[in-house]
Amino acid sequence: MNIYECFVCSDPSETRTCDRCRNGIRGDLLQLPELFVHLTMSRQRIQGGASSGRSATRLHAPLPGRDDVLNLLGPASRQAVTDAEDQTGSVPFLEVLAGWSEVVTEERGLTPVRRHVSTLTARLTAHLPWICEQSWVRDFQEEIRDLVRTTQRISMTAPRKELLRGVTCPSCGGLTLVRHFPGDWAAECALCPSVRMDERDYRLLVEAQARDAHDRVNP
Repeated sequence: MNIYECFVCSDPSETRTCDRCRNGIRGDLLQLPELFVHLTMSRQRIQGGASSGRSATRLHAPLPGRDDVLNLLGPASRQAVTDAEDQTGSVPFLEVLAGWSEVVTEERGLTPVRRHVSTLTARLTAHLPWICEQSWVRDFQEEIRDLVRTTQRISMTAPRKELLRGVTCPSCGGLTLVRHFPGDWAAECALCPSVRMDERDYRLLVEAQARDAHDRVNP
C-alpha cells in the first residue's frame, strides 16, 4: 500500500488528498448555492443617519446596494483562474466557480455547463474525486474555503461553534467534540469526520463517560 503526503494538509494519506480534506472540500461546495442566495439577499445597503440623528449629507449618488456585496456578485471578469491574483479585492463569486469549472471541463474534455451557481457547483462536486488527485487541489481548496468564509462574513451567516467541554471523542479520545449552530447534530468531532451524534447518542456518551469517571474515583 502506497502512503502519500496529502496535497492539502501534508498529513500521511493512502490517497493524494486525505479523507478529512476531501470531506471538507465537499462540505464547502455543498454550502455554496445556499450562500449565494444569502449573498443576493444582502444587496440592500444598511440604512443609517449621522450620529446627531440627522441624515448624513451625500456628495454623490449612492450605490444601488452594499458595495461589498456588489463586488462579490460581479460583474465577473473572464480571466483565467491562474490570473486571479491580479484581481483587486475578492474575486466575484461566480468567477471563482466558473474558472475552476472551465479547468475541469477543458482537462476532462467535457461539454461546458451553464454559468449558474447550482450548475457550476454540481460540475465541481461530481468531479471532486478527480480534482483531489491533481497537484493544484490545494489552490482549489483555498479559493473555495475563502469564498465560503467571505460570503458568510458579508451575509452574516457564519455558523457558531460551541466546544463541548469534559466529553471526549469516542474515536480519537480528544477533547474535540463541538456543536454547530445551526447544525443537524448534537455533537461532532472537529478532527474525525465520521463522528456525528444525535441527541440520544450524545446523551448516552455523556452518561457512559460519567460512569467511567465515577468508577475510576470509586473502584
